[in-house]
Amino acid sequence: MKEPNTDFLSLPQEDITKLAYNVRRDLIELMFKTKSGHLDTCLSLVEIWLTLVKSSFFKYDPENGAWADRDRLFLSEGHACPLQYVVNGHLGYYSVERVFKELRQPKTPFQGHTVRNLNYGFENSNGSLGIGLWQAYGHALEANGHVFCIAGDGEFQEPPAFSLLNVTHNLKPLGNYHLIINNNGLAQDSEVDIGPLTEVARSYNWQVLDVDGHNISALASAFHEAVNNKKQPSLILCKTIKGYGGDPEKAGKLGSHGVPPKTGEDLKCYLAGLEMMRLES
Repeated sequence: MKEPNTDFLSLPQEDITKLAYNVRRDLIELMFKTKSGHLDTCLSLVEIWLTLVKSSFFKYDPENGAWADRDRLFLSEGHACPLQYVVNGHLGYYSVERVFKELRQPKTPFQGHTVRNLNYGFENSNGSLGIGLWQAYGHALEANGHVFCIAGDGEFQEPPAFSLLNVTHNLKPLGNYHLIINNNGLAQDSEVDIGPLTEVARSYNWQVLDVDGHNISALASAFHEAVNNKKQPSLILCKTIKGYGGDPEKAGKLGSHGVPPKTGEDLKCYLAGLEMMRLES
């Protein structure tokens, strides 16, 4: 295997791997506690999210979430918000323990979809699929830093998402706009075929990068290639497994969308799968 370029990361890769384990365990226990949430989607995004925020170029300040020179991370795949809540807790915007106490409770920042709050590092309110991509593009028009948007592959079954590829070409192409697609191939009740998405993006002069969404080294390299291209927006297609690092009997299969572990036996299977992944890494 090609050795990772440690210049691309602000932490040693093994530390990010350990953090990914801790984040997954937090997510499993959090959604077992609440008995709600889209755990499978969150698990598929862990390496993507952590590698991005721990890339050596990525600028953020938990003590000043509205810092004008920050790099911005928008979540369009809004049902993955528990991952955002947990990661930002580990980054120091607030405590992870607070997320466990307040998730989906009335009048708290940690609802079933993110509500924009820069103090907590939440760049956008989300809900309807496809909206976050446009929110991020609008901010990229004025932002000093890089703007990333994490979207699900299922969002590109919606016309507003697909049409963004054309708009960035015909209105104003932005070298600071980077679209990350979580390509786990599964929607709520069907498989997802992205069709000619990457070919269309290339035809509209996007830089298209294909990467293993669970390979930290490959992700770091792709993110740096994207930010170093000042002339084109980037589409980073991340191949992932839905439910990765959870119950191995459910990972990559239909039937678990929005269905977290609800019994003690369910929890045991998820934690056993997580431990299995740790031992194999």
